[in-house]
Amino acid sequence: MSKINCPKCRSAMEEKGIDRCVAFRGIDLDIIEEVFVCSVCGLCAGTIQSAGKIQQTIADAYREQTGLLSGEKIKELRKAKGMTQKKLAELTGFGIASIKRWETGAIQSKSMDLVLRQHLINDWDINNVTGNRSFSIPRILLVALAFKAELCRTILKKDDKRLFAVKYIWYADMFAKKMLGRSMTGATYANLSYGPQLNNYRELLDEIKNADAAKAQPLTSEELNIIKKISHTFPENQMIFDAAQKEPAWLETSVGELISYIWADQIVARLN
Repeated sequence: MSKINCPKCRSAMEEKGIDRCVAFRGIDLDIIEEVFVCSVCGLCAGTIQSAGKIQQTIADAYREQTGLLSGEKIKELRKAKGMTQKKLAELTGFGIASIKRWETGAIQSKSMDLVLRQHLINDWDINNVTGNRSFSIPRILLVALAFKAELCRTILKKDDKRLFAVKYIWYADMFAKKMLGRSMTGATYANLSYGPQLNNYRELLDEIKNADAAKAQPLTSEELNIIKKISHTFPENQMIFDAAQKEPAWLETSVGELISYIWADQIVARLN
């Protein structure tokens, strides 16, 4: 056990676990905090190392109380299935940096946790979660470039605060699933305040923009026709933003909830 001297009376301090209740993200968490306690004056003190440890303890307690997979559990389940971090990143479309952060303490959202569970625990239903297609970043770029050609403007922008680009891609995926039986990109989506959101879109944006579209399966004439019709129906960003927020897929799911491709059959927008 580590030993340090009391900064007040210079007596020896011992590391002990004390019960604490801390508020984190609106939830009261009961945790055990490792601190150094002076046996003479009773002063409690921490170190840089213990400060980092308490943050990890709080994150683990929050995940447990809210039903999220812990970092250790993600790692354990991944290894049990013989997956590398890279493979899990490819399957989920989250990016390897996210997988590494979640395994070392960062807290994933509920929608991202659900996708992780689909791959690590549940029987994987690719039809409902990815639209019967493997996730493909080059194909997202290909779809975005097709929209650029139809709209005569770029949709992939870093300053896209209201995520207009995602709405175009989401509609392309949903209409493709509804009309052709499979999505265009295999992307997974969640309910966020601005409407349907492609999971981890902001983090993946640079990777999408730098992808090699030539590596993607070419868009079929049917897929290109869907993109053309979406572009003609929603030539302006605000139009597609407003339409997405009228969809049952967004109205009837909760914030943070995964938006399944089951909702494709209930799309209310009508293409011109």
